[in-house]
Amino acid sequence: MSMREGLNAVGEVMEITENRAKVVFKRQKACGDCRACASFGTDSVITEVENTLGVKVGDRVEIALHAPSVMKAGLIMYGIPLAALIAGVLIGSRIGDLAAALFGIGGAALAFAAIRVFEPKFKSMGEFDPKMTAVLGADAPNGNE
Repeated sequence: MSMREGLNAVGEVMEITENRAKVVFKRQKACGDCRACASFGTDSVITEVENTLGVKVGDRVEIALHAPSVMKAGLIMYGIPLAALIAGVLIGSRIGDLAAALFGIGGAALAFAAIRVFEPKFKSMGEFDPKMTAVLGADAPNGNE
């Protein structure tokens, strides 16, 4: 799978609530320490997706997260705090080494706090939500494709 395609996983619907479905699937290598989905045991994760395909509990579905969304999320979660860390170090270095370290750590901490504050806005955009792409038969492979 190329980064242009994004991340795909096959999982099983375990719960339906109004127009949302909870899907459990095996954690992929690409997931790393992302934690966008809730952990479920040691090698499985649960994600909640909009039930656009009218699935039922027990159905096997493919879910996808498109590459641009993965890249943007990575930039937000890692790029912004890194830029704030570097800016803090540069600003603090005018005062001294200890100030550089403190300003750098403080800048990164403020960036993470700002991301946390704006998280509801990011969630409401829906851009970073996985999408249900297909209902699969019972013979579809379990977990990753």
